[in-house]
Amino acid sequence: MCLSGIAGCVELSLRNMSGKKKEIQLQATITNQNEWDEMLLTKGVVVIDVYQAWCGPCIAVVNLFRKLKNEFSEDDVLHFAVAEANSIETLQPLRNRCEPVFLFCVNGKIIAMVRGANAPLISKKITELVQEEREIVAGQKERPEVDELTFLEEKSSEDSIEETVPEEEVTYSVGIIKPDDVLEGHVEEIKQKIRDAGFGIAASEEKMLTEEQIREFYTQKKEQHDFDDFVQFMMSGPCHILLITKKKGTDAIPLWKELRESLEGTPDESGKSERPEETPETESILNMCDVQSSIEDASRQLAFFFPNFGQKKTEQKFEKTLALVRPCLLRERRDSIIQRIKDDGFEIAMQKEINLSEEQAREFYKEHENEDYFPFLLEQMTNGPTLVLALTRENAVAHWRNLLGPKTIEEAKKENPNSLRAQYAVDNIPINQLHGSSSPNDAQKELEFFFPQEHTLALIKPDAAKKHKDDIMQKVKDAGFTISKIKEEALTREMATKFYKDHEGKPFFEELVALMTEGPSVVMVLTKENAVQEWRQLMGPTDPEVAKESSPESIRAQFAQDILSNAVHGSSTREHALESIECIFDIPLAEVGLSILLVAHFHLQLLYCNKLCLRQASRIF
Repeated sequence: MCLSGIAGCVELSLRNMSGKKKEIQLQATITNQNEWDEMLLTKGVVVIDVYQAWCGPCIAVVNLFRKLKNEFSEDDVLHFAVAEANSIETLQPLRNRCEPVFLFCVNGKIIAMVRGANAPLISKKITELVQEEREIVAGQKERPEVDELTFLEEKSSEDSIEETVPEEEVTYSVGIIKPDDVLEGHVEEIKQKIRDAGFGIAASEEKMLTEEQIREFYTQKKEQHDFDDFVQFMMSGPCHILLITKKKGTDAIPLWKELRESLEGTPDESGKSERPEETPETESILNMCDVQSSIEDASRQLAFFFPNFGQKKTEQKFEKTLALVRPCLLRERRDSIIQRIKDDGFEIAMQKEINLSEEQAREFYKEHENEDYFPFLLEQMTNGPTLVLALTRENAVAHWRNLLGPKTIEEAKKENPNSLRAQYAVDNIPINQLHGSSSPNDAQKELEFFFPQEHTLALIKPDAAKKHKDDIMQKVKDAGFTISKIKEEALTREMATKFYKDHEGKPFFEELVALMTEGPSVVMVLTKENAVQEWRQLMGPTDPEVAKESSPESIRAQFAQDILSNAVHGSSTREHALESIECIFDIPLAEVGLSILLVAHFHLQLLYCNKLCLRQASRIF
């Protein structure tokens, strides 16, 4: 069966209103469960863009798919399709997501998934699968046994832990296979070792980890002297995340230690270790799959990496919802309310404390601006830090709303005295002290309000990189930035000229270019809420003398020499950030820029949807 036979194909490019001739069709549209089942019979590699009805397929990757289709066109081994999650029962666990999801089907099985329009990772996965499929067809290798993703309705019996062991009898741990083993193709070998040692693999996913995720997972190693180098290594390529299972009644963590011992080899009668032959492969297996060291950590990482795991069995949706603990309650009973949230089965996926400005409070509560209590609400929300939480569990939105109880304190105490708003009321404060999203759609918008992501390019100039690199890097981290990309290299004249093209023709231009090319610079892609503006504030004014007066804690105030050798550089706008990242990292924006554009892309889609469609959407972060 050829995918092009499925009804309704997606065009490679948009048609204008006059109905110009269509381009060659690239992606077949799968519209129902029967067509999905038929797609599984397709020979070769099929890449499926799973989308939500409210936003449509991911247009941003079409150029990449066209390029790959052209590269692998000689033997018709590569196919593309799109599938709406709501119209296909198998895709039920992938519904109500804002980020795109790409599934990879080979030989009738969905064997891999990439969340988000991560063009380099998608391209790498497609290339690997196509090359392997060609070798199998040519008889150069046998088809390996691979795991099928367990969120699907069809699962291989040997890997389906859920089918043979009741959920209450299984414990879980999250493991990470590191980037070099993923790159060298050792993933299946390591997974087989894990199974051979008596563990199960309930789910797996390949993804790029952020610096924040790595530091969180490996927090027990943070005091090691080479921890920062290790973090950079873990960001150098995709990792493979495993959900590892073991029957309850056995301690999964000690058993993991037994697994490592079995990989290292067991002593024979003479006391010598029957260690596998020393090869890069066996040594990497010993070192490249890490697991959390406690059940509490494992539970937290399960919620973080696999928020939808178990959804099929419970028939409930794992969601995220926003919770706010207002300033008065936060000051008086912070620890108590956080413990209560955990006791009620929520995982805290993200959190931060923020001092809201009046403008921010007005924007967030604009639907209440005509209410009599609005001025008092503004006063309460701006008189100290508010704790912002992203909570996750099954049916999180409804469950959190039920826990909160009625909106007014009087009603809460009368109708539901055990509700959080009744129990955590603050004396002499007439408004409730806890907020929760009222619907999945509101949760998505409110989470986006408090946890938006933005990217900017930051550069430590040659002289400062030589003298103050560590100090500047520390200030970057202390300011809460995630370093999504980093490299250290000397700019060429061509790069520097392109970088500072706005200054070309000015008297200082040649001197500036010479300074920028005299040695290695440290170039970073920084990620944070409002990253462009936050980085410019951290840098300080261009003139270090002005910086010392107006921003004495800024980088330029502390480390700059003069107005040209002013230590650091940053993008001035979002658009400039994307252009600079493309220039410095020398990768087409159509590929690497896709992942950087993703947040803005979906933010615009959500605005469009909310304004024109008002359709319900929820976002799993």
